[in-house]
Order: sequence, then structure tokens, then C-alpha cells
Amino acid sequence: MGGIFVAVLNMSLKASYAIIIVIFVRFLLKKAPKTISYALWLVVAFRLVVPFSFQSAFSLMPRSTGVGLVYLGVSEKQMQGNYGSLQAEALLVNNTFSVAQTEAGAFNLFDFADAGALIWVSGMALFLVYSLVSTFLLKRRLEDAEPSGKNVFEAKNIRTPFVLGLIKPMIYLPAGLGVEEREYILLHEKVHLRRKDHIIKALAFMILAVHWFNPLVWLAFMQMSSDMEMSCDEKVLEEMGGEIKKAYAGSLLSLSAGWYIANGNPLAFGEGNVKNRIENVLSYKKPGFWLVFLSVLAAAAVAIGLLTDPRSADSFFAGASYRVKKVAYNFPLSSYLFTADNTPQFDISDDYRLYSRQKTGDERVLLGKLQPAEDLSNEELLSMFLLPSDDVQEVIKKARLIYRAVSGEDNSRFYLLMLSESGEIHLASVYQNNDVRYVRWLFRLEKTAFY
Repeated sequence: MGGIFVAVLNMSLKASYAIIIVIFVRFLLKKAPKTISYALWLVVAFRLVVPFSFQSAFSLMPRSTGVGLVYLGVSEKQMQGNYGSLQAEALLVNNTFSVAQTEAGAFNLFDFADAGALIWVSGMALFLVYSLVSTFLLKRRLEDAEPSGKNVFEAKNIRTPFVLGLIKPMIYLPAGLGVEEREYILLHEKVHLRRKDHIIKALAFMILAVHWFNPLVWLAFMQMSSDMEMSCDEKVLEEMGGEIKKAYAGSLLSLSAGWYIANGNPLAFGEGNVKNRIENVLSYKKPGFWLVFLSVLAAAAVAIGLLTDPRSADSFFAGASYRVKKVAYNFPLSSYLFTADNTPQFDISDDYRLYSRQKTGDERVLLGKLQPAEDLSNEELLSMFLLPSDDVQEVIKKARLIYRAVSGEDNSRFYLLMLSESGEIHLASVYQNNDVRYVRWLFRLEKTAFY
């Protein structure tokens, strides 16, 4: 559960950055149709729901955001044995911070991750229970509503029109509306239904329930709701003409309903920031072609920038997960040989930390931080192999960049990552005993996923 909570926390942190950017862009596009601002919130929803992304040179996201589970406290003896027997303690840290260790081993914060997960799940449960109760009470208030057209009802005990329901959404109107007022209010609510806003808002509310601990997500939900309503207002004015602006604004003021945060519903005519909606209605002018075109272009560029993660400093290997494609070398005198079936998998973070993990589990072991091995020549590297094959010699010959990750304080074991011109990646484990250094194994890695 702690791992799931950390994943959600990572998504929430990345989405927070996207929310700030969208709010800023939303301000810059205040004269553009509100439909464009409304659409930008889909980018935030993606960041809140999808735990992965693609890399792009055009990304607007920071290089390192979020927290990760780092696994420490593994002995040298365990590292030399079967990877299936590795045991590690979990440490919750920010991956931009240095990892602090004591003489007794790594400081264990795994319990804090589990405690956070418990609070998170409890909050979601309370959130959803409150939502269900609110919806139930609202439906009880509507039991005496009278039919007034197809999927339209009138009720005496409501103060604002709204849409309620997912599978069979219904429009509810307060009794006593004027003919013209009723016409444009119905059009407003029907625009909601045509665009499936009732479904979008319910999904947005569910996302809010998952990320209830993040105040920026609450702000995003309210701003998204406001853009949803204002885009509907603009659609009504576009279809019915500007002469209804004063009457429409007056209805917004008299039928204001506040925020329906409790259950994500209903889609109320007078919902949200009524003051801003009235100002938007009174100042509305049909936007020109070039304003719409440039606004769409700018929004698309921002969306691409926020949907993708930045390329790491070396896009060959950082910020990705790997499997072993080929066992290129095993130390001939070793009693334990790696095969395609018993090799571990590897992760390399954006900040160049090298991890190993079992194929059957999610626990990761920190092997060290990769740094350029500028003092190591290809000839020295080749000398660490006992009876190297032609394939091994070819790998060493083609190595363009070599990185080293030291494991343990005694420097008796380290890892070498080799990058070729063609993009091949090889990882070697090296043991050092006094002045003697020998390669334990050499793996050819294959990228399986980006972080």
C-alpha cells in the first residue's frame, strides 16, 4: 500500500506543477474562448491519473519532481548470492536529496509511507461516503419534482437549475421561471449534456477524491468547473445573441448556487464564481479567427509541453527501466552463473542512481550513483576480464562512454555502464581485491520503459 501511495504522491506533485502552468496560461488566454482553457485541464487530469509519460525536448516539466522508494541495507554477502534472496529495507526519500545513512545501515522510513497510505485511504473513504450521502439527500428533495418536457423537471424546493445523473441525466428547473429565461437556461444545460460535461465532472470529482490531500488539485477542480460553466455561457450567447447578456447576467445573480464540491454534481446554472461569470457574460464578444487560431496553437504547445517529461542529460540511459537482453560474460571461476532466467532487472533514475530489482517484485536495491569514469581506459577495462571472448572484446572496443557506480564504503565492488556509438548499453559488475580487479558478469541491457 505504501508503494501505491508513493506513486499517487508522485503523480500529484507532477500535476501540481502542471496546475500552476495551466493557471498562468489561463490568465494569458483570458480573452480567448473559455473552451480552450477548459480543454487544458485535461492535461492536468492526465498527470493526476497516468503514472508514466513520454520524453520530449519540448517538455515544460521539471527534470526531477516527486519522491521514490529507495532500498538500502543490503550486505556484500547478499549481493554475491542469488538475487532472488535479496532482502532490503525501504526508505522513502525525495530523489533530489542525498541519501543519509547511519553506521547501523539505512534509516528506515517505510513505516511513514504505510502510515501516509492509511491516512490517504481513510480520507478517500470519508470523501466518497460524504458524496454518496449528499447525492442521496439531494435526490430525496427532488421526489416531488414535476415533469416539464423531455428529461426536464420542475421543483419548488430548489433555487437554481441543474443537471443530475450520469446514465440518464435529467435537467431540474426551479418553478416560476419566465419564458425567455427558461429558454436560455435550458440551452445552457443542454450544452452541458451535448458535451458530456456531467460525465467529465464526475470523473474530475473522482480524481479529486484520490488527490484530496493536495490543495492545488482542489483549486484545479474549482477552476475547471468555472471554465466549464463560462464556456457554456459563451455558447448560449453565441446561439441566442448578445441582446440577452443583461438578462442572462441577472439570472446568474438571482439563481446563484455556490460550489457543489460535496459530490461533484450537479451541473448548476448558477454554480461557481458567479461574479467572474457575470463579468465574462457582460464583456463577451465573438472572438475573431486569428485570436482563436493563435490561442489554440498556444494551448496545444503548452499541452505537449506538460504531457511529456524532459529528456535526461543523457537520453541513452537515464530515467528508464531495463531488462537483461543477453548475458555477455560470466566470471569463469565463479560457482554461480547468470542465465537469461535468473538475471535481475535494473532502473536508472533521472539523477543517475542505479537500482536492481527482482523480476517477481517491485523492491529496488540501490547499487550506487553513476558518474563518468574518465580515468578508466578501454584497455584497462579489457584487462579486468579473465579469458574475454571475441564478443566481449568487441563491446569494450565500441564503448564510447563509461560510467562508474560504487557500491559499499570499501570500494570493493563497483559497476560499470558502457555506452556504444550505436546505442547499445552494457552493465558490468566488478570486484576489487587489493590491486586485483575482475569482472563478475557483463549484461547487455534493453530499455523496457521510461519513468
